[in-house]
Amino acid sequence: RKFHEIRCVITNLGVFDFQTPDNRMRIKSLHPGVTVEEVIENTGFELVIPDEVPTTRLPTDEELKLIRTVLDPSGWAAKEVPA
Repeated sequence: RKFHEIRCVITNLGVFDFQTPDNRMRIKSLHPGVTVEEVIENTGFELVIPDEVPTTRLPTDEELKLIRTVLDPSGWAAKEVPA
C-alpha cells in the first residue's frame, strides 16, 4: 500500500472506485446493457451499490481510434475479453 494507490478499476462490466467512507469498492457506472445483478453474480465480494447507478458513456470516435491504433493496435483487449 505504501507505493500503490488504486483509484479506479475498469472491467468488461463497468467502472468501479473506492470513494466510500470505508474505502470499499463501489460501482461508479455500468457499461451499456450490463445489470447490477450481472455484476453481483461475477464478483466474489460485496460491492457498494449506489441507489442510482449511471451508465458508462460510450467512447467517442476519436477515443476509439486512439484505442485501436495507439493503445491496442493488435486487438489484445478483444482477445482477452470477448464481446
